[in-house]
Order: sequence, then C-alpha cells, then structure tokens
Amino acid sequence: MIKKALESSYNKVSGVVRRSLTRGLGFLWQAKGRWIQVLYLLGIIAFSAGLVNAAVQPVDQRYVIFPQRGFQSISETVINAFAVLLGASGIYVAYLSGRQTTKPRMANFYLILALMLIATGMYIGIYVYNSKG
Repeated sequence: MIKKALESSYNKVSGVVRRSLTRGLGFLWQAKGRWIQVLYLLGIIAFSAGLVNAAVQPVDQRYVIFPQRGFQSISETVINAFAVLLGASGIYVAYLSGRQTTKPRMANFYLILALMLIATGMYIGIYVYNSKG
C-alpha cells in the first residue's frame, strides 16, 4: 500500500515536471534529434570567431582584447562569437518578422528587435576592430 502511494505520487510529480519542461523548454525537445545541426552551427560560430587563431598563436591572457592585429586572445574569441551570435539572431528575428502576418504590431516589434540585435553585434565587432589599433 505504501509502495503504491509512493509510485502514484512519483508518477504525478514526474508528469508535472515533464509537462512543464516540454512547455518551457520546447525548443530543446525539438532540437533533440538535430544534434548534428547544432554542432555544425557551433563549429561555424567558433571558426568565424577566430578559435583557430587564438589556439595556434596564444598571447598574453592579461589582455581582454590584444592590441595587435595578427593575434587574438581567448576572451576576444568569446567576444567575437557573441557578436556573431547577436547578428545571426537578429537576422533570424528579421526573418520571423516577415512571416508574422496576423499581428502587424508584432511584425514591427520583431523588425525593431532584429535591427537592434544586428546593430549591437556590429557595434561590438567594430569596437573590437578599432581597439586592435
């Protein structure tokens, strides 16, 4: 009897957790079978951010942004990857704004958000470029 009560309460709790996870983290459940695509995108972002350059030519890690043009620190690679992610997410949100046909206010909101994301990514990239000297 105690075993049945424990199993029943466990099943209830696990059902609630499962439903909340599928509602809140639905995009992760959709990407479950697409791990190759996720790894491919992460690889593209890492290479475009300069991971190979930072690994092959290590510099003094006291600098967040190393002041010479030919070299790059690991923290600068992370900053560049963040800028690339901001720009790419801005382009995706701009794509979503074009698909939003039922609510024109949401389309405008998506477009403004996309432009802000793209501008922020470009600002970070230009800031890193200018601080290289």
